[in-house]
Amino acid sequence: MAVIGLSGRFPGAGSAAELWENIASGRESLTRFTREELAAAGVPPQEYEDPAYVPVRGLLDGVEEFDAGLYGYAPREAELIDPQQRLLLSCAWEALEDGGHGGREGRTGVFVGTSASTYLMRHLLPRPELVGPDGLMAVMLGNDKDHAATRIAYKLGLTGPATVVQTACSTSLVAVHHAARSLLRGECDTALAGGASITVPQRSGYLYRPHGILSPDGRCRAFDRRAAGTVAGSGVGLVLLKRAEDAIRDGDPIRALLRGSAINNDGGDKAGYTAPSISGQTAVIRAAHAAADVRPDDIDYVETHGTGTELGDGVEVAALSAAFRAGTDRRGYCAIGSLKPNIGHLDAAAGVASLIKVVLALQHRVLPPSIHCEEVNPALRLAESPFHVNRTARPWERGTTPRRCGVSSFGVGGTNAHVVLEEAPARSPRRRRPDDRPQLVVLSAAAPESLTAMTDTLVKDVADRRPALDDVAHTLRTGRSHLGVRRAAVARTADELHRALGTAPVRTVPRVSSLVFQFPGQGSQYPGMAAALRRAVPAFREHLDACLDLVDPGVRRELVPLLTDDGASPPGAEDGTGTRLAQPALFITQYALARVLTGWGLRPKALIGHSIGEYTAACLGGALELDAALRLVTARGEIMAGAPRGAMLALAADEDTARGHLFGSLSVAAVNAPAETVVGGTEQDVAELAARLAAHGVRTKRLRVSHAFHTALMDPAVDAFRAVAASVDHARLRTTVVSNVTGGVMHRRRGYSADYWARHLREPVRYADGLGHVLALPRPILVEVGPGRSLTGLALRTPGSQGAVLTATMPEPPTEEGAASRHLLEALGTAWSAGAGVDWDAFGAGTTARRVSLPTYVFRAERHWIDAPRTGTAAGTEDPPPPERTPQGTAASPAPAAPSDVDGDGGDGDDGAAASGTQQRLAGIWTRLLGIPDPGPESDFYALGGHSLLAVSLLAGIRKDFGVELSLNETHHARTLRAQAELVTARMTSGPPATTRDADGSSDSE
Repeated sequence: MAVIGLSGRFPGAGSAAELWENIASGRESLTRFTREELAAAGVPPQEYEDPAYVPVRGLLDGVEEFDAGLYGYAPREAELIDPQQRLLLSCAWEALEDGGHGGREGRTGVFVGTSASTYLMRHLLPRPELVGPDGLMAVMLGNDKDHAATRIAYKLGLTGPATVVQTACSTSLVAVHHAARSLLRGECDTALAGGASITVPQRSGYLYRPHGILSPDGRCRAFDRRAAGTVAGSGVGLVLLKRAEDAIRDGDPIRALLRGSAINNDGGDKAGYTAPSISGQTAVIRAAHAAADVRPDDIDYVETHGTGTELGDGVEVAALSAAFRAGTDRRGYCAIGSLKPNIGHLDAAAGVASLIKVVLALQHRVLPPSIHCEEVNPALRLAESPFHVNRTARPWERGTTPRRCGVSSFGVGGTNAHVVLEEAPARSPRRRRPDDRPQLVVLSAAAPESLTAMTDTLVKDVADRRPALDDVAHTLRTGRSHLGVRRAAVARTADELHRALGTAPVRTVPRVSSLVFQFPGQGSQYPGMAAALRRAVPAFREHLDACLDLVDPGVRRELVPLLTDDGASPPGAEDGTGTRLAQPALFITQYALARVLTGWGLRPKALIGHSIGEYTAACLGGALELDAALRLVTARGEIMAGAPRGAMLALAADEDTARGHLFGSLSVAAVNAPAETVVGGTEQDVAELAARLAAHGVRTKRLRVSHAFHTALMDPAVDAFRAVAASVDHARLRTTVVSNVTGGVMHRRRGYSADYWARHLREPVRYADGLGHVLALPRPILVEVGPGRSLTGLALRTPGSQGAVLTATMPEPPTEEGAASRHLLEALGTAWSAGAGVDWDAFGAGTTARRVSLPTYVFRAERHWIDAPRTGTAAGTEDPPPPERTPQGTAASPAPAAPSDVDGDGGDGDDGAAASGTQQRLAGIWTRLLGIPDPGPESDFYALGGHSLLAVSLLAGIRKDFGVELSLNETHHARTLRAQAELVTARMTSGPPATTRDADGSSDSE
């Protein structure tokens, strides 16, 4: 098995990296408390004033804090969850991200265990208001050990086995063993394994008892002459495992290999139930060596259980010696050590903490020091054994075999575990991309403050470690969950990334968004417009070449240099080839680019094109096969090029004003925006119109065209083109397409025909009306697909664009190598950050980039905690008041709720249910259940963290306060406070309805 990710919280260390710093520095991370601290924590004076009281513990910072909104928990429910399970959930998130699998693809198993919930015993059960008839089940669901694994699986969407392991002190290493076995059996693709142990109050010590397992002075001295006991500590740890061959194949960041493991039980061969057994420990170590296919001579280091107790050290060294002597007679070659002198005994988390220690030691190639062993206990007879205590950090030299080590964990009750680890294999070299290739880096979070903090930590990490930027970008795209607050940036270097992320806008993904592709018309093209993308994007080249293969060979010979040669001359307007080739060139470029985007997972809800651009929309929408569309646009360009020459003029005026100035050959050709109209006609008439309008102060601009498209001058081309269009089959549209002719949505079944295309050639382009339609869609994201940004500009100048996100894939001709890729990636990043779905696996297909370990999610530190009742201690006799709640402390969906969801200012307080007071009374029930103050009328019970169990309590509260019965089904339909209040009011007025059935088949009367 490969260890590809890890996470933890330990005394004096908020992360595994900080833990290693403390270990390598030989630092003890236990805390000694003053009497004042003990009194404030609620420790009775008769305890801490006892001379035998030892005020020492390994404590964790921030156990009261939890990012409830990230997981969709309501504040009240978060307060009822054991901090052990909450921190396991957060560490599971981090471990998955650390291993590059935060996107949670495949089947991930969960194997964890915890210590007993002292939070339940000391903080919750003594409060009768929390554990009444409606609250006991919620309290037990939040604190029973049974739910530690399944909570992680449910909240993170993990579909492998989810199993709780409970073997006292060996819990977390036994969990690792079971996770490895599950992977070997093929039950999962990756597996989380570990445990948690948090005792509250944390700021408390213990009463020393001679010959017990706890130290008389608060110091653990494993293997030392003065060893007399251990010290308790709190901690959480998880590792992410994967089959090694799969991890190597997938380019995962392997930290170490787990070669083999074994578990057993002492049985009755020992002095008592809590006593250790030499035979049991010897057997499990030998079994692990056999499973790992190693000899004792292959092991350089053993991380022992190492409690520093009178009995424990002697039994453990004797068992190790017996196991090793079965295969070696060498002395003193293998180092041993223990983590417990550094951080204390973490009970259910002890084994995984030791495992994480040695994984990091293998990575750093350092033999870690075992502190507080000043003089080795001679009774251990280490000089005659294969072992020596490693008391200082020193380089871990490699011999003829890879660096290897063992980890032991032995539980009260006799369940023993031993694992054998090996250093990670060297990563195979790979062909690197050019250093200056642009990379799309994406970041997301559930809250803006988390995203800001994540941006800062990522920039610092990249600047410090200088990992390959394509690895960074690939990991963030495929190895992270994509949440509702987002930013994206394109960069070539670490320095560029710093600048780009610093200026990248932060967007909140709406619940519903509408992706729209815009396809520009003639005039946006330029020579060699497809050249840079054809070189940089293999999929673009594939689709471009497929189009060229379908056009007439003679036309293809002219199109290829026009599209793919950077130095190609523009088609000459003087002989009509500008129109003849420009139209198929634009279609091919737009089609190939759109197919690239859809291949990356973008799924537009609507398509709109300007003039020739509508042909691309119709083809992608399903109305035209590719070869048919190419025949049409090629014929159209040729027929229109043969029409009488003309000119076109853009006016800063609306359509009615423009029509008031028409004369002679002039016609309205396009209505692009409310105050932007294009007219066309003969060269003489257009020149005269321009002069007249200038005299009236109307701004105009001549367009660089050879013909007056969409005007009466196109009349000679209409019948010829209708005949061509009649030879082409038209199919039913599969995607919404907006018509240039009507400005509305095309009918999916009978929309396109030869007559339609004839009208489209002659009649004005009603793009302003079409834009009005797409801008009225929910939260539109408009992506201009093709050269230029003219349509993006039109959209910006159209009413209703304020809430839209606008971007262009080819905003300008590239002026340097990589610019075309940068523009495309920036457009993709903008669409993603606004809520468009992207298939990042498809985007990265064929990449040589690999997943790497990067800074993980930054959780919001919000206090979700029920204080323990006071019982006449020195700190006082009254219970502390319940914590005040503010909107900032409420649960959040992936996108933060609208202000009306939390601030109570969502509707008219004088009408309906609110006027009668029903809404206010119902809001009180919501607040009691969810922990959210003043929910607004449009607040959604389920979006704020409600679920079926809380809904049952809601129904009970309504029954008690209002004397009416509602069903679960009704709360699912009437989700808002206003809707539920109206339902309650109606029920009180009219009485209960006929019996209805909930989704599970039960009726209201059952």
